[in-house]
Amino acid sequence: MKTAITTFYSTALATLFTLSVQAQIFDKTRGKNVQRLYNQTTHVYTAGKGAYTDRLTAAFTNYWKITPFIYHDITNGLPSLEPESSVFMPAVVGLTVRDHATSMNNPFYVFGEAGTSGKVNGEAIVAAFPINGFHYEFDVKDEANMFNRSMLRLPYIVYNLHDMLNYLKTNGDEKGYFKTIEAKNSRIAGKTMLIPSDLTTEWDVNPNTTALMKGKMEAGRKDMKAIMAAVLTEDNISFGGKYKVMKIEDIIKLEQSPEANKYTLFLPAIDNKKYILVYDLATKELLYYEDVNMSMKIKEKDFEKLNKAAGL
Repeated sequence: MKTAITTFYSTALATLFTLSVQAQIFDKTRGKNVQRLYNQTTHVYTAGKGAYTDRLTAAFTNYWKITPFIYHDITNGLPSLEPESSVFMPAVVGLTVRDHATSMNNPFYVFGEAGTSGKVNGEAIVAAFPINGFHYEFDVKDEANMFNRSMLRLPYIVYNLHDMLNYLKTNGDEKGYFKTIEAKNSRIAGKTMLIPSDLTTEWDVNPNTTALMKGKMEAGRKDMKAIMAAVLTEDNISFGGKYKVMKIEDIIKLEQSPEANKYTLFLPAIDNKKYILVYDLATKELLYYEDVNMSMKIKEKDFEKLNKAAGL
């Protein structure tokens, strides 16, 4: 399986092929791609002024130490880069199977190697982070920045991408990385888990689904019947510890408070598959990771697996 990608300002899939997006981290060359990128400046793509860009730039300032970095506002187009440049950007990833294009297109944040055009090319994605692509975190109708509503994730993505790259730099490949996450599972039990209320809110998923299935962003901007769906219903929350359902703006405020170390953040993603992710609210560490090929909703059994891992 391969992928074709296009960045979030584009309206049609590019014909560029990369690795299969099957996990949160992967590297076909067993670390060699990453080792080369360590010696380069990381080009970070932003989207105008506002809360999204402010949160993204703060995340790199706070958590990114492995390479120098520079920002590019790409609202008016991509920058001209040196060949084999390192980039961090949101992208719509289109899967191909046995060299045949499919209707499977999904939004991710990706880190990889770009060509002079500023686009990621070749087998160039080193790491990919999923979002709730059919629900609220991707908005095909927001032509300025279709990823704007995924801003809560940004510092967690940046911190853990940095953690992944450090691991690859030290070990040469990604083998054993997920064992380091499993070792942190037990930390979940002693904290209150925050669940963003957007996860339990019904959203019109028809525009995003239409655009992603057809591989054309403009297809999702036409008038169409609403299809309402939520990632999670409160009846299915069977977490064994303390939890609170909270608005995103209140979660962001709590991140900055002295009380942040008392909380974890439940931030799953429905993308090319279902990802169950729990982070430490204060440190931004990934404390739990599970991916499931089937189902477009978070279910009781997902919490049951989480409870078992956390020792609840």
